[in-house]
Amino acid sequence: MDEETLMTQTAATSRFQFRLKQVKNLFGAIFRSKRGAFGVVIIVFFSLVALLAPIIAPHDPVNDVGLAGRFAAPAWYPMLFGGTYSENMYLLSDPLFDTSYGLSYWRAPSDNSINISWTNFTGIPRNLQGKTYNDLGCLLFNLTDPSSDNLTVTFLVSFNYSYTAPPERVRLSFYYLAKAVELSPVNVTVSIYQPNSATPLVLLDAPRSASARIYSTTKQWAELYVESKAERAWVDAYLGPDVQDPTRYIFPTQGQYKIELKMDFSRNPELEPGKVFIFIDNFQIKLYGTVYGLLGTDQVGRDVYSQLIWGSRLSLFVGLLAAVVSVALGLMFGLIAGYIGGAADETIMRITDVLLTLPGLPLMLVLMTVLGASLWNLIILIGFLGWMGFARTVRSVVLSVKERPFVEAAKAAGAGSGYIMIRHIIPNVMGLVYVSLATSVPGAILSEAALSFLGLYDPSVMTWGRMLHDVETSPVGVKMWWWALPPGLGIAAISLSFILIGYALDEILNPRLRQRR
Repeated sequence: MDEETLMTQTAATSRFQFRLKQVKNLFGAIFRSKRGAFGVVIIVFFSLVALLAPIIAPHDPVNDVGLAGRFAAPAWYPMLFGGTYSENMYLLSDPLFDTSYGLSYWRAPSDNSINISWTNFTGIPRNLQGKTYNDLGCLLFNLTDPSSDNLTVTFLVSFNYSYTAPPERVRLSFYYLAKAVELSPVNVTVSIYQPNSATPLVLLDAPRSASARIYSTTKQWAELYVESKAERAWVDAYLGPDVQDPTRYIFPTQGQYKIELKMDFSRNPELEPGKVFIFIDNFQIKLYGTVYGLLGTDQVGRDVYSQLIWGSRLSLFVGLLAAVVSVALGLMFGLIAGYIGGAADETIMRITDVLLTLPGLPLMLVLMTVLGASLWNLIILIGFLGWMGFARTVRSVVLSVKERPFVEAAKAAGAGSGYIMIRHIIPNVMGLVYVSLATSVPGAILSEAALSFLGLYDPSVMTWGRMLHDVETSPVGVKMWWWALPPGLGIAAISLSFILIGYALDEILNPRLRQRR
């Protein structure tokens, strides 16, 4: 290694150590300020929450619907405020039939006219309800004697319901893949036996519902389900016109319940034995509770706690990236206008004046409607519409700095405009950049929240503003303070943290403020 290369590396190392010492001193000065230290602590907390979101909030905040009942309260709510409640109940331990244990719930005719077996048949793609399942297990129903009458397969599960309130809703569902059932259609009946009652309550039967029939060959998995929704048509058809609260009617009291599913194969004497078969997979029986998790659920049963955690990541991402874009644009235009002057200065300042006179939020509403509601469009709009004020501030500082002797000396030494702006002008305005960057993040976060609250959110992600929009548009959302308060408090806290750091940086980098202290 020659002497010149060694000197260059030594100089680079010295500059790096000097910059590192500057950063260390800056953070030390921030922590000596009570406001700055408090702001840093808040940011560190939200940053850790954002980084650990996949671990501490494993549910997808957008796509994981139906985790519990709709508008479920937090699990701690009954303990603090009392009242009746119910929790989720999963009545089958192996709904995907990973093992043959699921066979124990089923009963077939004793004459072997229908054969039920567990199979790991691999010739069927496992894409059920948009999800891919890695398991290969499923049940196989094979009609071996179509000439018999009343060919019935029965599923029966018993469970003890011990909660003080009925579930929000009940859902029984399974996916099936059928072959040749048009030659011997299958009718499905779902009933529930209440405690001390020998008469079943029929929830689904073929005569009253076309969806309760398996009557044609399917080339892909199809779903058959019954759900105790509080929709008038379903209630009138299965429970009667006098029933106003379906789940309370189905679960009037605590006790031992039974759910029964019957599959009736119709008679077809001309059918060859073994030609009709049905695969069944993803068999679910779930009672959706009225309490769930740390913060309950929203209008479609999504976990509010997961939405809050993942929303912190999106809020920080939008705020920081939009603030960087706006500060970078303001710095660039302010430098050009202040140092070059002339026509460039006049053009940039007139454009700045026009943009400053436009109302920001209505303009973003129009542009988001035209460009489409996506996260990147939102960041670009906030960044491109937030640089004007900082550009004017940078221009005023540059007009003063460019007249100083060290700039004149650089010009006399033959330095070009680009070199002077990078090596002499920008270091003298970096204090403004730091302060403006810290104070621009809250504005970007609030702009995103405002647009999302008004409905212009990216449907593929969950933000705090979208949470507030869901609260406002839900019929009972405003009453659920555990859903409405956390996103608002999160926006306020993270905005306050950057403002406090901005104040601390201003005190550190502004000599006049240091003199006042």
